[in-house]
Amino acid sequence: MKAVFTLLVAFLVFSCSSIFRPYPCGPVLDKEGVQVFKRQNEFLGLKPGVVFADIGASSGYYDAAMAVFLDSVTFYLNDIDQHCLNERNLNKVLRYYSKLRGSSIQTTNSFRYIIGTPTQTNLPENTFDVIFSNATMHVIDELDSMLTDLHRNLKPDGSLYIRDEFVYNGESKKCGSKTCGHFVLQYEPFLQRMNQNGFVLNGESHEFGYPIYKFSKGLPQRENNSN
Repeated sequence: MKAVFTLLVAFLVFSCSSIFRPYPCGPVLDKEGVQVFKRQNEFLGLKPGVVFADIGASSGYYDAAMAVFLDSVTFYLNDIDQHCLNERNLNKVLRYYSKLRGSSIQTTNSFRYIIGTPTQTNLPENTFDVIFSNATMHVIDELDSMLTDLHRNLKPDGSLYIRDEFVYNGESKKCGSKTCGHFVLQYEPFLQRMNQNGFVLNGESHEFGYPIYKFSKGLPQRENNSN
């Protein structure tokens, strides 16, 4: 009987947590959990007037958490997963983090979402001051095509920030998620790939869990399309 009761309690806890989640995709952060975004926003250079794109945005929860501390930023949320990134889920996310802030984050910031493909974002060209990829680069199969697209999307003085898990000195490792199936990025080959596609490393931070590497626009170094 005790085992049956334990299973019943576990089922009810799981059911209630699923039923009462404010949005379906991504972790739900509380007031304490969003505090880290104050410092991260500063590192990303987010301030009024910035046009920002998040590659692999899921439901937009990460961006809404950032927006708790921002005003007059234009957010473009980008993903290929329409199950998570859609108007209904985004509205739920914005309501939740507005309540956390105590005022509407979409009144003082602008949010829009664009569904991409495995090879391109479908984002407007020459538009973004900041493009951010959070734990997404390691799952992109057509990396050169995607980097070419991101290069076009950035303004000439824009910055691309990549937050992800990396391994170094030739180490090989698969990502920890059971549903991932991809290898963690090897830093040295990845940096070479970035250079080939016209991105120059000019900053980094190891303060926010995974490292964040900052790239500015340069000239693509690929001599042909065979790489």
